[in-house]
Amino acid sequence: MLLNVLLQGSGFPRLRSTVTLVQSQQRNILVDSGLCDDAGRLVLALKERGLTPDDVDVVVATHLHYDHCGNHLLFRNAQYVVGAKDFVENAHFIEAYHQDDTPGKAATSELLREHYQTVKEFYVRSIVREVTRNIGFYNRVLERDSRFVPVDGSHWLTEEVEVLPTPGHTHGHISVVAHRARTDDEGTPRKILIAGDALFTRKTLVENAERELQLAQDTELYSHTRRKLLREYRHIIPGHDCLVDTAPSEPLEKLS
Repeated sequence: MLLNVLLQGSGFPRLRSTVTLVQSQQRNILVDSGLCDDAGRLVLALKERGLTPDDVDVVVATHLHYDHCGNHLLFRNAQYVVGAKDFVENAHFIEAYHQDDTPGKAATSELLREHYQTVKEFYVRSIVREVTRNIGFYNRVLERDSRFVPVDGSHWLTEEVEVLPTPGHTHGHISVVAHRARTDDEGTPRKILIAGDALFTRKTLVENAERELQLAQDTELYSHTRRKLLREYRHIIPGHDCLVDTAPSEPLEKLS
């Protein structure tokens, strides 16, 4: 099994998710599809590996925030794997969005404040703006497009690639474990966690680094999930960073 980070994500002020390609048992699996602005870069990254969007079999959305699912519609032959709770909650949210005729989608913004315990105002505005830009995809969620595969609990995409629930950032957040993955043709196989926003950046891996709580739907559950993942996995791709070895020669506090 081969694993490659196609696009490395970034945190504030311009949120871009990491996009990872996992090739296992003749299946091309994409974990998150990134910000819609990055469509060209994503297609080019696939081309450099001899692939087109039509060659992708599965796109896993760790969750349905705009920076993680902006390019799903490029992959017309793929199944869209998503956490079942996220799928249902986002369908309800998009239904409310369409019913909102208040200036600037004020009612939608208020709904977001109710659902996220500590969300900052600038992020509320970003969500509303980016949902509007990506409404074609979100309408597919509302319509329950048959390409979506909602999963609840552990789910195996191949004998080597596991989807597992990692709730907190959203109620239905999922992550992917690539068992025995190589990052090049001759590398040592490793178990790699593709965390999504269960672990936001490498700074999240530092003990007591709780800044990402402001983006969590359930702060207590987010902290519990974070601690559990850090106990169980050494090699981690956070949702907005590259592959990180959590047992390096330098303390994590020194990584930047």
